[in-house]
Amino acid sequence: MIIAAVAMLTACGSGQTGQVDPEADTTATVPVEKLALPLPEPGVVQTVGKVVAERYADLAFETALPIEQVLVRNGQKVRRGQVLATLDQFKLRNDMTQKERAVEQAQLRIEQAHLQMQDVIIAHGYDPEKAAQIPSNVTRNSDLKSGYTLSKSQLATAKTQLEAARHDLQSGVLTAPFDGVVANLSVQAHQLAVAGKTVCRVIATGDMLVEFRVMEADLQKYKVGTRVHIIPVADKSQQYEATVSEINPIVDQQGAVSLRARLAKTAELFDGMNVEVVLKSEK
Repeated sequence: MIIAAVAMLTACGSGQTGQVDPEADTTATVPVEKLALPLPEPGVVQTVGKVVAERYADLAFETALPIEQVLVRNGQKVRRGQVLATLDQFKLRNDMTQKERAVEQAQLRIEQAHLQMQDVIIAHGYDPEKAAQIPSNVTRNSDLKSGYTLSKSQLATAKTQLEAARHDLQSGVLTAPFDGVVANLSVQAHQLAVAGKTVCRVIATGDMLVEFRVMEADLQKYKVGTRVHIIPVADKSQQYEATVSEINPIVDQQGAVSLRARLAKTAELFDGMNVEVVLKSEK
């Protein structure tokens, strides 16, 4: 019994010295997620980022009219100047025709007013061709009676309205501003267009960047021109190359700096894609 008691005391004393049973459960002191992560390769810095389009255009109609045609779909590649969608062309052309006639009528009125003004000047005993010899009061009176100045103002207004009608006709046809791909298409034929509401976005092909952040301590590893590897989260079997093109010279509250890298090729990448950014030190 004495020997057994001594053995038990010895075992308890050894437990208090910090020795750990190899079979004891250690998950209470080591986070599970840390155990699951693989060890990084030596000389590799890895972070996450997002693919962003460097150049894009959100297109919208300026007039609330029925949409006549939608000629593209999401994901479709388009060329610069290609027609994407159109408004009711009959109404727009008819409106422009009416404005053209208004200009013609205003021009006729101004010619008639000019003739009447000359008649008034002649009635006062002056030669309309010798304007320097006509008193200002006679000129003003002739102008008021003939309505010449008023008709010139009406002509200017008619021309302005015609230009607006031409602009509406032109803006009633949405075209691609550059080569790209269609995204966010939100309308279909026969719907009523909402003035100013985006119909679709055209994203320029070949102009894609990756935005990512690195900690201040790692910033010295990234210079403008540094090459990084881009791995899409959606397909980790693919790998792209990008070159650091911008470094925002501000450290945020988390001690990180924002960078941008230009992608060399973007055939399978979409705006907004999540990616891994891997920097391997050159030996």
